Amino acid sequence: MYNISMNKDFCVQCGECCKNIPVDFDTGQMYFDGIQPLTAEFKKMLVPVNKTKNITFCSCKYLVENLCTNPDKPEECVKYPSSPFAFLPLGCGYYGEIFIKSEKIKQKIRKLKEEIIHYELMSSKDKNIQKIINHHQTMIEKYKAYGSDNW
Repeated sequence: MYNISMNKDFCVQCGECCKNIPVDFDTGQMYFDGIQPLTAEFKKMLVPVNKTKNITFCSCKYLVENLCTNPDKPEECVKYPSSPFAFLPLGCGYYGEIFIKSEKIKQKIRKLKEEIIHYELMSSKDKNIQKIINHHQTMIEKYKAYGSDNW
């Protein structure tokens, strides 16, 4: 769904993103770079550190003195952060860029909601208008896990 390119110069090399990776092992999802499936390759790198309810916070076993020592980084690490809903630690250099990108998506979702209201007022019996409304609702639904119902 994403794949936004980030300026790698923003990384402050604090290692915090690799020290607190939120994972739900029961559902097989992680909340590292947005919500994504936990791959077997990525799972092998994780060392559980702390658990709260269903979420286990893990550290990467390849992190040494805040630097990655993994010669074969998985795609999740190479692309991070690629989601405007990436889990960012406090003080992360990407915060501003991620904030702007997530706000642009929220703005698009709000615009779709406004258009739905407009089209519903025009005529709910017109099949073409109903197709547009359904398409807009599908787009909004894609971001439901990130809170689109409240944007």
